[in-house]
Amino acid sequence: MLFQIWLLDVGLEKPVEFFPHIDPPSMYVNIDMPEGADLDYSDNVLKQVEMYINGINRSEANGDSDSFEEMYRKSYISKVHKTSGGEEYEGPSDLENIKYVYTRAIAVPMPGSSFEATTPNHVGIQFLDMKDRNIPSSQTLEIVRERIKEIPGGKVTVAEAQEGPPTGAPINIEISGTDFRVLGGLAREIRKIIEQIPHVEDIRDDYVEGTPSIRVSIDRQKAALFGLTTDSIGFALKTGYNGLDVSTYREDDEDFDITVQLSDPNRRVTDVLRELMVPAPNGKLVPLSTLAKIDYTGNIGNIVRINHERVVTVKANVDETKIPGTVARGQAEQLIKELPIPTGYKITFTGEFEFQQESEEFLSKTFVIALFLIFLVLVTMFNSVTQPVIIMTAVILSLGGAFLGLYFISSPFGIIMTGVGVISLAGVVVNNGIVLVDYINKLRERGMEVNDAVVAGGSTRLRPVLLTAVTTILGLLPMVTGISYDFHIWEISWVSESTQWWKTMAIVVIFGLLTATFLTLIVVPALYSLLISFQNGLASIVEIIRKLYWKPYEW
Repeated sequence: MLFQIWLLDVGLEKPVEFFPHIDPPSMYVNIDMPEGADLDYSDNVLKQVEMYINGINRSEANGDSDSFEEMYRKSYISKVHKTSGGEEYEGPSDLENIKYVYTRAIAVPMPGSSFEATTPNHVGIQFLDMKDRNIPSSQTLEIVRERIKEIPGGKVTVAEAQEGPPTGAPINIEISGTDFRVLGGLAREIRKIIEQIPHVEDIRDDYVEGTPSIRVSIDRQKAALFGLTTDSIGFALKTGYNGLDVSTYREDDEDFDITVQLSDPNRRVTDVLRELMVPAPNGKLVPLSTLAKIDYTGNIGNIVRINHERVVTVKANVDETKIPGTVARGQAEQLIKELPIPTGYKITFTGEFEFQQESEEFLSKTFVIALFLIFLVLVTMFNSVTQPVIIMTAVILSLGGAFLGLYFISSPFGIIMTGVGVISLAGVVVNNGIVLVDYINKLRERGMEVNDAVVAGGSTRLRPVLLTAVTTILGLLPMVTGISYDFHIWEISWVSESTQWWKTMAIVVIFGLLTATFLTLIVVPALYSLLISFQNGLASIVEIIRKLYWKPYEW
């Protein structure tokens, strides 16, 4: 019944979760720049993101270049806010909770890494400590997402800093096959399907159609007339753009490389190739345009291979404050089943899904093995099979309490935290049954009747059973409430970030132990009495049958 209460109120909507969702300590606004974007372009887009985060609206930011730079500097004027404790602090944004904002940009972004903290082009936001926040940082994250969702010039996604082991995106779909363009088409179709699922955000794929490039086609015959080879011409181009270390300069105890290369403005334009002079072996300088044809072309994007197969990956984040990632992934799986897949191509859910399946399998086996080992020890101790079965009923009773606890905090069943709590709970609640049954056996050995032994055993062992449960529950309360004592600053801490991780595990143990303790004091003695009555009744029936069988036959 307790399971059904949880199922009707919580389980039908949010049945399971992999890890509990916690209030993020930081977040990242990742910007996927167009292929070939230079550093100035990336810097301009990132500055827009920073301004919107700091509170500058779109109309103010879209002015001329001079006012843009002035507006950018203005956006970083410190704003004064108050923490939950009433202390004032300064931050760059008009939003609460934001403590620091930083930016990282490079000229050529790496495709396919838009959900990682190490994304080349991103704006990082560090929140206040949890105890100082007036509102959850997840709300601030949603406001930031709304502000920057339509910034032109790049694909913008938002990711919160992940705590715990790396598991990949909540929705991570790998499409494998031979033709890279077919994979790209399937990725586009899957993205459209995933967009239909509520609370799924930041949908991306790592398919790159092509990168703009400049092709230098060398005329080998003309090059040979000047004594040049393709290797020497390539070396000249490499030196011009990548540079060549020709010497070192020493100052005090430090050495500095002297590098010869084209100036930065010339490396940013293509017209310089038509003016570039290549040194010939006879000492003359030959224009590159005389030796080669220079034109624009496109190259195929990065090809990712997994197990020797070409793979395109579609990723998506899930707002887990509204829906667990497992539920959204299940909905995506149902919708994608209707998508026609060409022969030779395969769609696989990976990432967090793989880790979740492995964890479910491991914890299920662990729970079964734990119960078997407990049962084996009990059989050895009591030299009986029936009495350990009575004691093991406490484990079943505790599961009802576990789901009751999840119902009270409106939490789904956590694969990791709740699973570990259930396994640890099994070992704790069995102890009460052992204490009770062992004492009843001792009273019966002293000659007491079964009913009297059951009543006396329950009343005598009531205090130690309750004390065991109460002390365990009191020890877990700080893990649920987050209230503890901080010995670093010698004061009471009313909020704990780690509580978000351990709360469901502690709740499962507390409510499971409460339920199992009270029901064990009633159910275990009743089952013990019924078992003895059944055994006595069965023995009487066997005795009657035996007497009838051996009764002398009268002629």
